[in-house]
Amino acid sequence: MGNNSDVDRMKMMRLDRIEYILTRILEGIIVLCFIVIFVLIIALVILRYGFNTTIIGGNEFVVMLFIYTSALGAAVIVGKREHIAITWFIDKLPSAPRKVVDIINFLSIAFINAVMIVFSIHWINTTGDYLTAVLRIPQLYAQIIVPVGCGVAVLYCLYQILLILSPRET
Repeated sequence: MGNNSDVDRMKMMRLDRIEYILTRILEGIIVLCFIVIFVLIIALVILRYGFNTTIIGGNEFVVMLFIYTSALGAAVIVGKREHIAITWFIDKLPSAPRKVVDIINFLSIAFINAVMIVFSIHWINTTGDYLTAVLRIPQLYAQIIVPVGCGVAVLYCLYQILLILSPRET
């Protein structure tokens, strides 16, 4: 019969697996968006300067894809602990105070993202039905990624806090 430590270890292993899969899926979506952005921009430039024509809505679609890559990329970066940070002072701290500072850091990031979720939902409710200028699709399709990305960032923050508090954290 296993003890609580074994059960906790199994739960963390499941969380690790979920985090790994989620990160790979998000990275795949980001890479796909960047490939489409790259191909579309090359095509738009060739069409514009080579044939004096364009793809209607191409620029608008590129902007939407950039919004998706930014929102999802910001979440993934938090999950990998590669977000913007000046760690010179934190690196000098002993282990226990450093863990406290890291937890405060991730709680702050989670709080900011939670506030962004609230405000972006209000924003979407107010302007999401308006149609985009060229593609004539509801702005909701571009805007929805903001609360989704922020929500994923909050989940990554909570996961990082669990890692900090787990005994295996170094």
